[in-house]
Amino acid sequence: MTKRSQLYVKSVLTPIFEFTREHFYSYILEISIVHVSMLGKQGILPEESVGKIIEACGKLLETDYQKEYDSEFEDLFFMIEHDLKESIGDELVGNMHIAFSRNDMDATMFRMFWREHIIEWFEQIDQLIEVLLKIADEHKDTIIPAYTHNQQAQPTTLAHYIIAVVHHLERDLERGTSLFERINVSPMGAAALGTTGFPIDRDYVADHLGFAKAMENSYDAIAAADYMLELASVLITSLSSLSRFVYDLMLLTTNEVKGMTIHSSLVQTSSIMPQKRNPSSLEHTRSYISRTIGELQAVFPMSHSVPFGDIVDIGDDIQPILYNGITETKGIVALLSEILENTTFHKEELYNKCKNGFSTVTELADVLVRNHQLSFRESHQITQRFVGMLFEKNQVLLDGNAGIINRLAKEIIGKNVHLSETEYEAAIDPIHFVAVRSVKGGPMPAETTRQIELSRLRVIDFNKQVNEKKDTIRKYQLDLTNLMNQTANKIKEGLKNER
Repeated sequence: MTKRSQLYVKSVLTPIFEFTREHFYSYILEISIVHVSMLGKQGILPEESVGKIIEACGKLLETDYQKEYDSEFEDLFFMIEHDLKESIGDELVGNMHIAFSRNDMDATMFRMFWREHIIEWFEQIDQLIEVLLKIADEHKDTIIPAYTHNQQAQPTTLAHYIIAVVHHLERDLERGTSLFERINVSPMGAAALGTTGFPIDRDYVADHLGFAKAMENSYDAIAAADYMLELASVLITSLSSLSRFVYDLMLLTTNEVKGMTIHSSLVQTSSIMPQKRNPSSLEHTRSYISRTIGELQAVFPMSHSVPFGDIVDIGDDIQPILYNGITETKGIVALLSEILENTTFHKEELYNKCKNGFSTVTELADVLVRNHQLSFRESHQITQRFVGMLFEKNQVLLDGNAGIINRLAKEIIGKNVHLSETEYEAAIDPIHFVAVRSVKGGPMPAETTRQIELSRLRVIDFNKQVNEKKDTIRKYQLDLTNLMNQTANKIKEGLKNER
């Protein structure tokens, strides 16, 4: 054999080997065991050969494989094959690969790996949702200013805002669940790309590896890369939403806003300014989000120009990027959960931000329409002029009164409006503003209570789905263990009979 380039070995083959050994070693052997079991069931291999191969694979599966890369071999697959040959001989190892290719095996082990990590990501998002729903439940009456264009828009409640974040996360879980279903299909039996002339049972292999079904088209089975792009997309989408949330949280921590305080265990101070409580945990969360999005974006240019054939061409190179991406994403979500669990929101400060500004002026315009039969365009003109007058005098709504509104109405639209002081005071009250917004999806406490309860029900239903997925994976692993034990017992019985 031609000696491999040492540069190629160092820069490409060794890193791929080490990543594969760490993350895919057990899947290679599990796939091999189930494939050989299927060959025996189909009468393609004799029972005795099947038993010996499964026993040898089972012993390797139980070992902590720490061998260093040997450049005599192309990759881990061939090193494992070599070890098996030393154990049970060339003929048996050669036969175990009937109707078997690294193409369908690699595609299968990637999917087995990612379905487990997606479940772990599900659980982290679920934990964050639980934290957020607890905050929402505690702050249904906490009035806060909502912003558009970074300017105060209208009063809402902290619960209303938090539920909006929760709904983003719920859609992340929906996207992830849909992706899981597309990942959880078995490529095995596709072989190189055109299946095989042997009468194999692809459904048997799919079922015994915990997949929902076998992929319908064998070419698609070894060519599919879209699920990797979709995984990157789902994570980037989720991280982008979290980034916007983190931006808002950082704004709330500023001395000017004073909307929330992070626990001292999650802040850092200055080397020269003793008063500083830098929200470093949030800053690092924001930075990690940016870095992770950047890393995950690399999946797209890496895969778009690859021929529509064996995805193994680039599969080994994409896996570490996706792995780092999902690992960092899980870490980001966990850190954000801890920050929020240890944060105090300042109700009085947040309420005063609304009270001492112009955020309730929409309700003032609405009152003119509801109670005094103006068109909304007329009421908008009046209140806009009113706000402008107060703004020029460096005043807020608390400095105004109903008389000014009535006078402006006469000047601007030529109509007599008899807005009372009681109406005016109610209209500019942030609590009243929230209380009258009882429309479905709005911030009124009774309505946010309904939204919270619906989200809790969705979390319960989702947890049930996740547990079913975990049970399916545990079942195939248990069945595999039982298969190996049964095989070992049969071999022992055979040896006894020979004696």
